[in-house]
Amino acid sequence: MENERIVELEKQVRQLLELNEKLRQENAWLKRQIFGSKTERFLPEVEPTPLLPGITPPHQEESIQETMQKVSEHERTVRKENALSEIPADLPREERIIDIPEEKRPGLELIGYVESERIAYKTGLYVIHYKRAKYANPKRPEDGVATAPAPGDFFDTPSGRTRYDISFVAKVVADKVENAIPLERQSKMFANEGLPVAPASLEYLYKNSAAMLKDLYGRMVDLIMRREILHVDETFIKMQVKGLGKCKQAYMWCRLTGVGPPLIAFHFAPSRAQDVAELLLGDYSGTIIRDSYVGYESLDCEVACCWAHVRRRVLEAYENGYSKAEELLTLIRALYKIEHEAKTRAEKKGTETALFQERKTARRESRKIVASFFERCRALRESERPASPVTKAVNYALNIEAELKKFLDNSKLNIDNNPAERLNRGVALIRKNCLFAGSENGGQNLAVLYSFAASCKANAIPFRQWLEDVLPRLTTTPSSQIDSLLPHLWKNPKEQ
Repeated sequence: MENERIVELEKQVRQLLELNEKLRQENAWLKRQIFGSKTERFLPEVEPTPLLPGITPPHQEESIQETMQKVSEHERTVRKENALSEIPADLPREERIIDIPEEKRPGLELIGYVESERIAYKTGLYVIHYKRAKYANPKRPEDGVATAPAPGDFFDTPSGRTRYDISFVAKVVADKVENAIPLERQSKMFANEGLPVAPASLEYLYKNSAAMLKDLYGRMVDLIMRREILHVDETFIKMQVKGLGKCKQAYMWCRLTGVGPPLIAFHFAPSRAQDVAELLLGDYSGTIIRDSYVGYESLDCEVACCWAHVRRRVLEAYENGYSKAEELLTLIRALYKIEHEAKTRAEKKGTETALFQERKTARRESRKIVASFFERCRALRESERPASPVTKAVNYALNIEAELKKFLDNSKLNIDNNPAERLNRGVALIRKNCLFAGSENGGQNLAVLYSFAASCKANAIPFRQWLEDVLPRLTTTPSSQIDSLLPHLWKNPKEQ
């Protein structure tokens, strides 16, 4: 019995050892999957091929010295050429001297300059060569050397040692946001102009620009939410899901002022859920112009709906062969003609108040057309089969009849939500060229910067010039004057 017991225990020990080895291998495999390289490429070691007679092999240490350098008793790989390490010598240069105020120079003599360079951009790349004057008193050497202050940079770095002028930063941000040029493509474009700069360096400038503008963005949102009328809309954009190697659908939500100088705020959210609408508009007490998306239905504010959405559904029915929809299209066209004529008359007077007055007068005729439209909708609903496109179109209109009629009683309301929808075309261009947002933070960075780009465009302001002026002033402008940096109040210093 004792021998059988020993044999059994030895068998169990062998099984446990085998299981332990198996688990050890599985653990090592998992670590490689999580932390190791994913490549499956295998390069076998082979005997070196004999060289032809008369050819000597290169010395191995010489090849290593070309890519390694000695730093504090250890070796590291030499950094690849980048704009941060060496500014190309063939770029045009502009010299700027920074001097000490004249009243601080009595008894001092100029002894030289502290020199530095920055990459800048106007109509092309160039370099600003800064020379900071140095002074010393030859009679009092113990006083040391007085040096002119560093030019500083828009990140408010005390040393001012950035290699990028604000003009270059504004160029990168504007091309990414306004012109939808990805940073990787910009990197290649700069390389073609003789400036090697990594996409990661451009991304650093882009992200920090967004970070600096977030407080100003918050102030702009606060002003937008005080307006009595807002256009609201949302459009999709892809967001990369970390670790899964795929993208999910996220959304850019837009809020645009319906009266007063145009201000636009985009908000990035990973969903189109109702709670996002509550977050953005839950405290709003004015009137929103929107489509019929159910995500807005829980809001307590007043709602006016968009006639352009109605027209699209009616037009779809007409294009599918339902000629009875033509009468509805004619009535909608008449409404838009009245709106257009009122706007044209108001533009001659040049004031928003004139537009409201012209609308108020013109919409007396619109009221009759709207009444005829809904009367015809009810008749079609009774006569057409429920599944037909024309029935679906009239049901859509009848379900939001009260909201569609709101513009008749308030001349400040636009007839449709097209101003917000036109803004979404810019998001669609970004979506096409840049494909996706890298993360939720990246999406909100885009929302902040695109909000200012759209607001600048709406106020006929060059976005790049606005960035060049505003970014360096963000940390020096008193909070009581911060509104002066917003696009609708900003004054171009070059025009003053």
